[in-house]
Amino acid sequence: MSQERDPSIDLLVVHGVVVTMDDQRRIFADGAVAIKESRIIEVGSTAEISKKYQSKRVLDAGGGVIQPGFVDAHVHLSQHLGRGTIPDSWPEEKEHDQWLPYWTTMNEEEGYCSAMLACLEMVRNGTTSFCDSGGRFAGELNAAVVEKVGLRGMVAEVCWDRPPHAEVSVGDTDACLQRLERLAKALPAGPEARVWAGVGMAGMGGGSDRLLVEGKKLADRLDLTMEMHQSFGASDVARYREYAGGKTAVEHLADLGILGPNLMLVHMIRTEPEEVELLARSGTHICHCPAASTRVAMGVSRLGHFPEMVNRGINVALGSDSGNYSDYFDVGRQAYLAATIHREFKGEMPTITAEQALEMATINGALALGQGERIGSLEAGKQADLVLHAYARPEWRPGLDVVNSLVYSAQSVAVDTVIVGGEIILENGRFKRVDEEAEYRRIDRAARELYQRMGWRDRARWPVL
Repeated sequence: MSQERDPSIDLLVVHGVVVTMDDQRRIFADGAVAIKESRIIEVGSTAEISKKYQSKRVLDAGGGVIQPGFVDAHVHLSQHLGRGTIPDSWPEEKEHDQWLPYWTTMNEEEGYCSAMLACLEMVRNGTTSFCDSGGRFAGELNAAVVEKVGLRGMVAEVCWDRPPHAEVSVGDTDACLQRLERLAKALPAGPEARVWAGVGMAGMGGGSDRLLVEGKKLADRLDLTMEMHQSFGASDVARYREYAGGKTAVEHLADLGILGPNLMLVHMIRTEPEEVELLARSGTHICHCPAASTRVAMGVSRLGHFPEMVNRGINVALGSDSGNYSDYFDVGRQAYLAATIHREFKGEMPTITAEQALEMATINGALALGQGERIGSLEAGKQADLVLHAYARPEWRPGLDVVNSLVYSAQSVAVDTVIVGGEIILENGRFKRVDEEAEYRRIDRAARELYQRMGWRDRARWPVL
């Protein structure tokens, strides 16, 4: 029996190559997306959808690709103002020589500007949802910036009871748990939420066993996602083994009982085969940040088991990490790396396909954030988070295989219009909610003032005259 539909809708996007990422992975060569309020009503051919609905507004994609917005499953909004300040000559272990004074000197205006810079970049590169791993200040500061731009995101506060430096302590275990619960109540998740709180942990030995266990209980009780860094480099893996009595990180986390489908582990470069099995059996999600590793030589293509994770059925998402690791917030570029760097080391074709990389960049990210029912694909009933690419670009031609073109050549270069929750937040390359030029002036001023107070000198190896 057919269900009657309301023919009156708010927005109709037509004449695009619609990459749905639905269960059948359908692609409509001349497709359309019907939107009412914040949700998708129907996806199909332009000819069919245009006959069914009367829309207040029609957007013609002009033959360009229409895709679900990218999901960046791991970012640090508060670190973006520090981008480009760590020289290539520094080993990764020296990163805190910049991060510590940056973090402790930053004020709330600079925190706002860092988050704004990150959000502007994500939108321009086709990201509609993200997960922030902990801001410098109260989570509401980053949440306000996200709301101002119109993005969708899960935010957190830095949470560690075993901090790397006394200067960045946020209190003991009880204080950390109180911070987590406070933010979860202040920014509740919900079917229409643009910004909500996650249970963010520093990980990599920064949290005690009690903090991890109680944090996971909080996530279970409030139906939230818990995320944490893990197994990034040789030193943190060695320290964790010592702390865990010789066990691997995943074995120890399994013993604590916190593995599961509402946990996302970020990085996971240095994993053992037995850890992959534990992750697969538990339904734990993984966030692969390929640029963050390659930028600072952490060995992800040599040591990472990401192709094996994908083949084992583990849900692997993609993340951009931070301003001085990948240096950019662009999930399209992350997808390119995910699809290529592992085959280069292994000498195999393929290890991760273009189709799998695009899944990692969209629906897998949504699942990792606990939002698979709301976002990540273009389907009736889901939030209308979509990206329109301009076709008038050489990177899209000849475009005979749309997924190959998206992952290997076009990526985010032709992002033209971005829609979040049915609202156009970027149209024809122009932001709708914010004055981009004014924000850049504010960002530039804040960066200069921050680095002057830090006493940070330019470390450029070429003369700047």
